[in-house]
Amino acid sequence: MPSFSLTAKELHCLTDTDFLLTKAVIHQKANQLLAATQLQLKEYILNKSPAFPEKVLIRGGKISRGENYHELPYYVLDYPRLLSQDDIFSLRTMVWWGHELSISWHLAGLSLTHFRTKLAAQWTIIKQLDWHICVGDDPWQYHRHPSYYRLASEFTFGETDWKKWLEQRSFCKFAVFFPLSGWDNLPTQTVTFLDHIVTLLDL
Repeated sequence: MPSFSLTAKELHCLTDTDFLLTKAVIHQKANQLLAATQLQLKEYILNKSPAFPEKVLIRGGKISRGENYHELPYYVLDYPRLLSQDDIFSLRTMVWWGHELSISWHLAGLSLTHFRTKLAAQWTIIKQLDWHICVGDDPWQYHRHPSYYRLASEFTFGETDWKKWLEQRSFCKFAVFFPLSGWDNLPTQTVTFLDHIVTLLDL
């Protein structure tokens, strides 16, 4: 039979109310952080990107959280977002407990078809930005791991090879990562990431 006895560490956690109370405060502040991020993104699009695709903005932003992304809590802002079976254009800002802050841009379906040519022509700029590029097959993962993300500088592609690689992908994801200590700068970093997207796509 499995043992139900607690180790000393487990008993300490069970009796430690301070941790859970602190976690509740972090929940609240994470929601405030992502709300501030969404507001700054919205202001940027309104003031700097009049050609931003309207269909991506119709649904507004969504802030959510969970307890079990690879067994750890997480907080997510999806904005701007378009997530449907045949069309994805989504910017996801994520706080992953115990790991990192991340910002990822997900393109698939109609949006990828529409913007693929522009992306293919911007390989030099993408390499200069040194974004992480998804090389995995599952579009719904967000962890930084060599099997899933590689830095653009690690690719040996020229522009022709990059174009061929894009043509073979059913989805594309680009991401940047920051330590949790960069919490206060997340809204600014997210707007900067969106600004690079707007520049790449000439929006």
